[in-house]
Amino acid sequence: MLIDNYTRFGFVEGLGDEEIPWWIAPYVRDIAVLAKSTALLENRVAPEPALASFTRRLAETAAVSRVAAHLKGNDGLAAAINAAIAAEIDEFCGTPPRPHRVDQAGLAVSLIAASLEPNDPAKAVLVAQAERVQKLRSQAAAVAA
Repeated sequence: MLIDNYTRFGFVEGLGDEEIPWWIAPYVRDIAVLAKSTALLENRVAPEPALASFTRRLAETAAVSRVAAHLKGNDGLAAAINAAIAAEIDEFCGTPPRPHRVDQAGLAVSLIAASLEPNDPAKAVLVAQAERVQKLRSQAAAVAA
């Protein structure tokens, strides 16, 4: 699974002490907390090509933030990285955002972030985007209700 190359997932930490399978993670209510956690990853399942491509692009774009962290005056580059990741998420989710795609995007962003060290600059970027996707999920739920 291509996602495995970037996230190595199978099981992830739940919001308590339990571990949950990755396919249940879309039903976790707070993906920002999941992004801040540490993922325990083993299971392999073949993803759909669009999700695999999306995950690869997220990981590659977030990795640029590691370079930006070492540059003086990196505000422009950091903003560009955030905008690029937001654009990838928006493109993947569609217009208007489809709830299933928003769940998948949130899971992918959260699991990539969860597999990084806490002081990794890429983790901060991904956590911010996970919080943004969490807001998208709550807005979509409000519209659907």
